[in-house]
Amino acid sequence: MAKGRSTSNQESAGKGHGNANSADLLIEIGCEELPPKALDELREALFAGVRDGLERENLGFDAACSRSFSTPRRLALLFSAVPAAQADQNHTRRGPAVAAAFTAEGKPTGAALGFAKSVGLSVEQLERLETDAGGWLVAQIHVPGKSLADLVFPILEQAVRQLPVPRPMRWASHEFSFVRPVHWLVVMHGSHILAGTLLGQLAGNTTRGHRIHAPGPHQLTQPSDYLPVLEKARVLADQNRRKEVIRLALLAANPATRIDPSLLGEVTNLVEWPVAIACRFDAEFLAVPHEALVASMQDHQKFFPVEAGGNTHAVDNHFIAVTNLESKDVAQVRKGFERVIRPRLADARFFLEQDQKQPLEHTLALLDQVIFQQKIGSIGDKSRRIAAISQKIAEILHLDGAICQRAALLAKCDLLTQMVGEFPELQGTMGRYYALHGGEPVEVADAIEQHYLPRFAGDALPAAGAGQVLGLADRADTLVAIFSAGLKPTGNKDPFALRRSALGLVRILLEGRLELSLDRLLAITANELSAQGVRVEPALLAELRDFIAERTRNYFREGGHSAEVINATMASGWTTLPDLQARLEALTLFLGQETGVSLAAANKRIGNILRKAEQGFGGAIHQDLLNLAEEQDLFMQIEETGKELQPLLHQGDYAAGLKLLSRLRPAVDRFFDAVMVMDEDAGLRNNRLALLGRLKSQFDQIADLSVLA
Repeated sequence: MAKGRSTSNQESAGKGHGNANSADLLIEIGCEELPPKALDELREALFAGVRDGLERENLGFDAACSRSFSTPRRLALLFSAVPAAQADQNHTRRGPAVAAAFTAEGKPTGAALGFAKSVGLSVEQLERLETDAGGWLVAQIHVPGKSLADLVFPILEQAVRQLPVPRPMRWASHEFSFVRPVHWLVVMHGSHILAGTLLGQLAGNTTRGHRIHAPGPHQLTQPSDYLPVLEKARVLADQNRRKEVIRLALLAANPATRIDPSLLGEVTNLVEWPVAIACRFDAEFLAVPHEALVASMQDHQKFFPVEAGGNTHAVDNHFIAVTNLESKDVAQVRKGFERVIRPRLADARFFLEQDQKQPLEHTLALLDQVIFQQKIGSIGDKSRRIAAISQKIAEILHLDGAICQRAALLAKCDLLTQMVGEFPELQGTMGRYYALHGGEPVEVADAIEQHYLPRFAGDALPAAGAGQVLGLADRADTLVAIFSAGLKPTGNKDPFALRRSALGLVRILLEGRLELSLDRLLAITANELSAQGVRVEPALLAELRDFIAERTRNYFREGGHSAEVINATMASGWTTLPDLQARLEALTLFLGQETGVSLAAANKRIGNILRKAEQGFGGAIHQDLLNLAEEQDLFMQIEETGKELQPLLHQGDYAAGLKLLSRLRPAVDRFFDAVMVMDEDAGLRNNRLALLGRLKSQFDQIADLSVLA
C-alpha cells in the first residue's frame, strides 16, 4: 500500500539526526468526491492517526500550529516544525554478571560471547558496571535516529488503514482499498519531496485546483504555499473559512435565510468554491406545511429556505442554492435550481392531498400489519398499550385521561402516510397536521407531534400535559418490551436506541417536575404487556430500573454534580426523580458548609463502624445502658430531631431537614471524643451500635452520607 525512500535531498535534510532541521510537513491525498457527511470524521481521524504516529516515533512537532484541511476532493494535513529525523539515542544494555562471564582463567564464557554478539561488539569493547549486587558486563549502544522520509509512509499507511470507512472501494487492479479512488498525493517536508507511494500514487509536490476553473496541476514550493496556491486555483481548502464564506454569502443573498448548522456543514463539504444564488418557487406551494417544504429543500436538494417576514416558524417562496462554480450565466443556473425544486414540491403537495382524503384514524387498523418487534407484536399492539398506559399516567398526574388516550391511539398513525413515507423525519409533525385537519382537539394534535421530543441531546421537551404523558408512555413501553424480548443494549450496540429512550424519559420526568414513581411507571407498563401475553419478570423490571437510574446518574453528572454526591443521594429512599433531584441539590448545598463536611465525615466513620460490627445494629436502644452523659445527650437530641424531621421530609424540604440535622454535630463530636463504641461489654457495645444506627438512619432518610469520601 505504501512505500517510502529517501532521495539525495532527503538524505541531506536528515543529516545530524538528533540536531535535525525542522520544517513543516504537508500531506495531501487527492480523491474523487468524498462523502460529505463522513468528511469531517475522516479528516479528523487521519489527522489523529498521523499525529499519533509522529509522536510514537518521537518526531516532535508544534501541535498548536498543526492543522487538517478537507474539501470534497482532498484530505490534507499540515504539521508544523517537524524534524527531518529522529534524535540519536544512546542506550546502556546490561549483560551477564562478571562472575558468569569469565572463567577462572579470565577467558570469556559463552554468556559473554553471546551478549557481545547480540550487541554487535567484541568482548573487549564491553564495559563493566559495579553495583551492590556485584559486577556486570554492559554495552553502550548508539542508535542513530531514522529519517522522516523512512518513517512517514509507514505512519501514513497505518493511519489510512485505521480510518472509519464503512464501505471502502477498490479501483483498477489494486489490492488495497480506500473511501474513494485516489488520483494524486503530496508529501513534502519543507521544500523537499519525501518520495514514496501511498494508495497507488507516487508522492510529489503538485496539487490540483477546482475541477472546472483551474484543474491544474499546481506546483507547491513549500507547505506554506498550500492554502494560497489552492485559493488562486479556486479552491478554499480550509473548511472553517469555507463554511464562513458560505454563511456570509447566504445572508448576503437574503438576510432571512434559515441556516441549519448540519446543512451548512454538509454543503461546506460539497463545494470547493462556493457561490450563493437566490432563487424562488411558485407561491402556490406555500399551502404545503412549511416543515415539508423545508424537508424538500434541505434534505433532498441541499437548498437553504428563507423565513417568511422574520417568522422562524414559516418559510416564504424563496430559497438559496450554493453552487460550486462561478457561472457566466447566473440566470440559467438559477432557472436550473428552480426547475429541479418544483417536482419535489409538487410531490409533497400530492402526498398531502392524498393523505388528507382519509382521516388519520383510517391507518390505525393498518398498524396491525406493521411489526414493532417479532416477539412483542405490531405497532398496532404498541399503540393500544401506550393508550392504556397514558390513561393511567394521566390519572396519577390529574390530567385529562381521555385526551391522553386519544392522542396515544393516533400517535403512530402518520407512519403509514405517504408524506412520512417520503420524509421520515416528519413523523409526529404530519400527525399533528392530519389530526387538526380531521377535527381532533388541539391538545391531541400537539401531543402527537410532541411525544417524539426530545429526539436528541439538548432537544426541546414536550409541553406540559398530554405530550409529556404520551412521551413517557411510549418510551416506557419500548424499554420494557425490548428488555423483555432479550434485546437490551450490549457494549456499543443499541439498535433500538434504548439509552436515548431512557434519557428522554429521565429528562421528561425531571425537567417536567412530574411526581410519578419510576417503579409505578414500569409496573403499569409491565401490566399492559402482560395483558397482551408478554411475560415480564420482576427481576427484569429491577434491571431496567437500574438501567434508567444509570442514565439519571449521567444526567446529573453532566449537570455538574459530583459522582459521590449523586451516589449518596441515590442510596436514599427516593421515590420520584424530582424528589431525587431535590435531595441532590439540598445535599450539594449542605456539603458546601463546614458543618456539612464534618457530619459527612462522622457518617463515614459511623458507616465503617457499623459495617465492621458482627452483630446487627437495628435493635432497640436501652436507656438504662446509656451510662455516659455524652451518649445520653446524643440519644435525647436524636429523639427530638426525629420528631421535627418527619414533617420536613413529608414536605420534601430536604434543605431544612439537613439544616435541622446539623444541630446534632456538637453532640456527635462529644460522643466520639468520650465514648468507646466497641466496648468489651456486649450489652454496652450493642446498645451504642444501635444508637449509631438510629443516628445514621435519620440522615439516610435524605441521603447516605457514609458513602461520601
